[in-house]
Amino acid sequence: LVFLLVTFPHALLIRRVLTTCNQGTVNIEFSSAGFAWTKGYELTGLRITPRNPPGQTPYIECSHFFVRPAIGELMRGNPYALAISAELYGGVAQGEVNFKGGNLAGNLEGHDVSLGRYRTLTALLDDGQLAGRLSGQLGFEARGPNFSVGQATGEMSLDGASLSAAKVNGFTVPDAKLSQTKMKFKVGSGRFEIQELSATGDLGIQGSGQIILRDPFLESTLNLRETFLPSRATPDAIKGALMLIPHQPGAKPDAPVTITGPFGHPKFH
Repeated sequence: LVFLLVTFPHALLIRRVLTTCNQGTVNIEFSSAGFAWTKGYELTGLRITPRNPPGQTPYIECSHFFVRPAIGELMRGNPYALAISAELYGGVAQGEVNFKGGNLAGNLEGHDVSLGRYRTLTALLDDGQLAGRLSGQLGFEARGPNFSVGQATGEMSLDGASLSAAKVNGFTVPDAKLSQTKMKFKVGSGRFEIQELSATGDLGIQGSGQIILRDPFLESTLNLRETFLPSRATPDAIKGALMLIPHQPGAKPDAPVTITGPFGHPKFH
């Protein structure tokens, strides 16, 4: 049995399984795979990329990804429940995925994920540095062909977020630091709904709204309502940027602002 486990062509088996899975809007790729004993299968260099057009920045990259049967569900006679864990962007994530009755459900929890290593986000910058540590939890379910219909809810917290020496679309963005950011969200029917957002740091931010998701992401449509609360500690560059945001006649400087339009070219009202 040990000889069989060691010599079995695990990578070939996984690639054949992924050939069946790679029929939707994304591709799942990896550098190598093998049997990791108590951790199940290990995939190194895992990448989830857009299917069309090819060559785009990956949605997710994991240096190591582990998957094994969920022992509790396996003892109940369900072999299609999987425990997963990953090392990604300097942090870790773990959770469970359950395939049952043609549906997919699961939960994930992540800790200390570095924003500065997330290429999908840093690719939005022409120049500059992004930092911060992200933690959170997510519950999701999906159904239909290729699991094309589903929804997800979750919470996230971001510690030590900062943006420095940044340029976006040729425009210089003021340096900013947020000591802590918290958000509750929901995803479904092509929408990312921000149910509650609060941040503290160089300035306070409170908001909610939704983003109608498009491909490519920069074409996603914003419909957000945000309140920016500067303080005595707010840098002059940020105060100057806030003064450029249009307000209704007679409105206070900290009145709520509506943000609409495509993600790449937002408009403030």
